Amino acid sequence: MRTLPLLKQILIVAIGCTSALAQEHHHFERVVDLARERAAVAYQAPASLPNVLAELNYDQYRAIDTADDAILWADQASKFRIELLHLGYLFKKPVQVHIVDPEGSARLIPFTKDRFEYSRLVVHESIEESAIGGYAGFRLRYPLNGGPSDFDEIGSFIGASYFRLLGKDQRYGLSARGLALDTVLPDATEEFPDFVAYWLHQPQPDADVLEIHALLDSPSVAGAFRFLIEPGLSTVAKIDVTLCFRSARQSVGLAPLTSMYWFGENHKERPFLDWRPEVHDSDGLLIETPIETQWRPLYNHHAIRNAWFSAPEMAGFGLFQRDRDFESYQDLSNPYWLTPTAWISPLGDWPAGDVRLIELPTNNEAMDNVVCYFQPSDLPKAGDEISYSYELGWKMEDEVSLSPNRAISTRLGEIVGFPDTRRFVIDFIGPDLEALPADAPIFAEITSSTNGYVTENQCFKNVKTEGWRVEFKLDTDDDNVQPVELRCFLKDPVTGNRLSETWTYQWSP
Repeated sequence: MRTLPLLKQILIVAIGCTSALAQEHHHFERVVDLARERAAVAYQAPASLPNVLAELNYDQYRAIDTADDAILWADQASKFRIELLHLGYLFKKPVQVHIVDPEGSARLIPFTKDRFEYSRLVVHESIEESAIGGYAGFRLRYPLNGGPSDFDEIGSFIGASYFRLLGKDQRYGLSARGLALDTVLPDATEEFPDFVAYWLHQPQPDADVLEIHALLDSPSVAGAFRFLIEPGLSTVAKIDVTLCFRSARQSVGLAPLTSMYWFGENHKERPFLDWRPEVHDSDGLLIETPIETQWRPLYNHHAIRNAWFSAPEMAGFGLFQRDRDFESYQDLSNPYWLTPTAWISPLGDWPAGDVRLIELPTNNEAMDNVVCYFQPSDLPKAGDEISYSYELGWKMEDEVSLSPNRAISTRLGEIVGFPDTRRFVIDFIGPDLEALPADAPIFAEITSSTNGYVTENQCFKNVKTEGWRVEFKLDTDDDNVQPVELRCFLKDPVTGNRLSETWTYQWSP
């Protein structure tokens, strides 16, 4: 019997499985099966986008509007709306979008130009419908901030495996990803897996939860994702994942988050002039384990910074925007004080591993330069399959409950005449701390890596915040060029009890 060429076999497997999923009763295990089938054959890169779309600039891309009558479920008694997004500009890989009706039947939504309005777009070539094999992604709408007929944008899934969600009164800031592979390694190129197909489950009329399935693919891994999205004060997504590895990678990041930090209160040594006191979508990383809760303020250094936090039994981690004061930003065009915190809560048993934080240097606010994720200690090998679940909450008002007695500011100052010395000022607040009288014998336990020396440790009541302030000096050797790791928490010296989270910091010469 004649054997088909490998490429044609791959096409038949991919197209045949997609067609079957579109026609038969759909459920999440079918997406898992499709991921397994894809992982069993060689990766096939998507077709190229026509130049007329691939070469669109930002303004041209924004000139493509969704037609008013093309919003999914607009004619249904549903609280959710879906706006499909056009390919072009940065979004060059087509995504297949399916609708799953309440009876479980799935159908593919083929691309058609009728879903879009091109009257504001100025290009020299015509856009051929037959050359466009899908969509870039989609936006989610739901009546969250206004009345029942005000369908606010509460999220988007577009570009590689990136997605963003919003809770009540929040504005876009950081993003989440499905998976991070070989992120910022010296001897490896980062791989960005793509969501290549979605199944949007049409909700019942009174449903407040939207179910979405996604198929992920890349040269190294194929995967299946299930999202159960519930909008609210904090919009929460319960996420189930199965990953099937074609090949091993040096770094595998689960539940990755990415954000922007340009400068803040701890960055007074910036070599540029900007009229705003602070510019960032997130200002710190919080990690909760059974042993302690750690807070790491973010920083924009002139070199790449890597930090690893051991998490053998992680309870949660996330990138926070703790500073919610408009006075800290003074930017009416970019409401950084309203960007959400993203909090990862593992569900079920996760393996031992580490939370990794990567901070890249940037000289502007247009670049997402902060990445964090969980990396298991035992990395998957070729042929391995792993499954895990987690909740991802997009928080603002209720984020304080994750660590009530917390560090809210980190400030540094130079000591005149001593270029290798810094003065640190840390403010802690919280209900337990505010309840303590000014003469309470509170002690700040501060430790440093061996290349740093902590002196002049002071801890006292801050009468302006009702919290507690810690001040100390950090000295280093004159020839020190290595970062200094610092830790600080408040404790009761009589009982030995911790009274706050653990503030951690990396000071780089």
